[in-house]
Amino acid sequence: MDEHTLELDQIKEEIKRYCAFSLGKARIDALTPCFQKLYVETQLKRSNDALSLLYRYGTVPFAGISDITPYVEAAGKDATLGAYELYEIARQGHAVRAAIAYRKAAVDGESVFELIDALIEVLPLSRQIEACINRNYEVMDQASSELARLRRKLSSMQGEIAATAQRYIAKHAASLTDTITAIRGDRICVLAKVSEKNHLSGLVHGESASHQSVYLEPQCLLELNNRLSEIRQQEQEEVNRILYALSQQVKANRDALLANLDTFAHLDELFAKAWWAKEHDGVIASLSETAHLYFKNARHPLIDQKKVVANTYEIKAPHHALLITGSNTGGKTVTLKTIGLFVAMSYCGIAVPCDEAIIPMFDAIYADIGDHQSIAESLSTFSAHIKRLAQICEDATAHSLVLLDELGSGTDPKEGEALAVAILEHLRKRNAMIVATTHYSNVKVYGKNCNDILLASVAFDMDTMQPTYRYMEGVSGTSNAFAIAGRYALNEAIIKRAQYFKDAHRSKEEMLLETIEQQQLDLLLEKEKLMKQEQALLHKQEELEAWKQQLEARGKAQEAREQRAFDDLLEDAKAQMDAIIEQAKQVDDSKPHRYHELKRQLAQMESAPEEAHHEDASFALGDYVKLVELGYHGEIISMQKDRVCVLCNGMKLNTTTAKITHMQKPKSTKAKNVHTKGLSKPLPLACNVIGCYVDEALPIIDKYLDNAILAHRNQVRIIHGSGTGALRKGVHAYLKRHPKVSEFRLGQEGEGGLGATIVTLKGKK
Repeated sequence: MDEHTLELDQIKEEIKRYCAFSLGKARIDALTPCFQKLYVETQLKRSNDALSLLYRYGTVPFAGISDITPYVEAAGKDATLGAYELYEIARQGHAVRAAIAYRKAAVDGESVFELIDALIEVLPLSRQIEACINRNYEVMDQASSELARLRRKLSSMQGEIAATAQRYIAKHAASLTDTITAIRGDRICVLAKVSEKNHLSGLVHGESASHQSVYLEPQCLLELNNRLSEIRQQEQEEVNRILYALSQQVKANRDALLANLDTFAHLDELFAKAWWAKEHDGVIASLSETAHLYFKNARHPLIDQKKVVANTYEIKAPHHALLITGSNTGGKTVTLKTIGLFVAMSYCGIAVPCDEAIIPMFDAIYADIGDHQSIAESLSTFSAHIKRLAQICEDATAHSLVLLDELGSGTDPKEGEALAVAILEHLRKRNAMIVATTHYSNVKVYGKNCNDILLASVAFDMDTMQPTYRYMEGVSGTSNAFAIAGRYALNEAIIKRAQYFKDAHRSKEEMLLETIEQQQLDLLLEKEKLMKQEQALLHKQEELEAWKQQLEARGKAQEAREQRAFDDLLEDAKAQMDAIIEQAKQVDDSKPHRYHELKRQLAQMESAPEEAHHEDASFALGDYVKLVELGYHGEIISMQKDRVCVLCNGMKLNTTTAKITHMQKPKSTKAKNVHTKGLSKPLPLACNVIGCYVDEALPIIDKYLDNAILAHRNQVRIIHGSGTGALRKGVHAYLKRHPKVSEFRLGQEGEGGLGATIVTLKGKK
């Protein structure tokens, strides 16, 4: 199988971009479809595990991995490696440790874990190298005590030379062109004037570019430079000894290092495939024990993913061959290549971009696709096809996949049709799985008469005169040559004449076949339309169901919030009520039975279930409701959607249904337990309405004021408590409208403060 024919080579180039280092890319380059079942199963399992691990944990760390094969091999031959080469080798030890840590943190990837578990620990070697060489690839002083001693000596000697040179420069400044030293051949020199070179003792090492100066090594520096060179040579010998010793350690670990490198290359290959699969939303194919080939919503990976048309391909018993017909440029060859490419990719352990993939185990893939014209061999296109077909017919077996594009084309149509039918018949007898494309009517007729051949086509939109690239199983298509010719502005008269010749030479069988094909196509298009409508309805139903669940969840959340608010309000009310009762006791303790009654009612409020809070939240005009936040209650007098107006003791309050709750209309019987009837008893010093609602308190206050006027009292006190302030506001609103009230004010210190109101009545000053 030619990789270029199915474009497998382009897929491998894409995957290589996800590789971490060169050996991983080399393994991708070496990928070729394998037709051994055990190998394919292993590769598919590893690819599947790698893809699963990538989604859950990311990739195996590859930092520090590079191709160190040449360095390790050189060390194995007793070569001395450089500092850079040794440091690159040292990085592998940390990469192994990182991969092992990844393995310990991840689960469910056994076939990949087998590779990681095969890694050999080489961290001691890495640490030994790093103890001698830093990340700048320099051998450090602490690599050996001798090296440290020599470098201290070298530094001291360089200092002595610098001091001697500066003294010389200061002494002979007139004969020198500069006050700095220069290095020529590792020798410290000074820059002397050319005219003075014979007057100064020393060794000349050449002239400057301007020929105005010479590099002079004074006599006083000769011995020092010699000693410096000797120390440098000793230093280099010590560095070489250290590098050789480290290289011998690499040699001792040669097999482990190379084995680790091979394992990392394998892991790099697997995770590069996984990255590619993730980017293309691919799946790993399953191997079928039967001749069942299935790709659901397959998308050719080399076509723009935003434009590619997903199609489902399936060949299963009783069919063993697929014959694809349809328009030119309609996608027949793409279909053929997609099927062949997906099989080849799966046999390389590569995921395929579709929703589900099932393939049989073939022993070979044979393909005759495209133009095989060979100038070198003097073969025409047809001759090249025949040569290739002859080889396929000779080699194909019952376990082979045969891909044939435009079978029988390139020669006389009648002969081409006959040849195509004969080749199909030969391959069918061999029981090979066949996928072929054709334009020939007689080949389509042959396919319709064979139970093991599945006819299919690629759709062509006659309205837009554009191919749709949709694969339609069970329907054979027409070439639409005349329609396409019209699209490319061929003269209409020519097209009509061609249609006449076609009709004149068509047999009744061909005309009947074309009619049946059109009817099948119409039925299929109608079926697809109904399926789309069904899918749209299902999608709408899912949206409505999700919306319903969202509303229910929102309602439950709102109910929970309201319950919490109600509980908080009840708790606050209890605390306020206790405080008011205690305050009222201090002001007027003449009615202990009233305080006990209030406490009893409060206890009932705590223990009674909040029925009104949980009841149906539907309201109507005339309902008696309570405003949860304000504590007011009254009758609904108008409604507009969720907006309501509640009449609370003569006051109109606008609110929403979310802020009110149903309640039983209270009976005005509590006043009998509070106010004093007639004037048979002395008028109390104050009117206590703590614990009453506004509509309960106002009749009591009204009666009290009447009695106060009859008793000729000019000033009285009304005790309403502080609480939420609702009762106080209601009392003050009432007093403003009362004709006998001259003025009123809040109580001062000793009068009850904010919990009482002092009222001055008219007629008495």
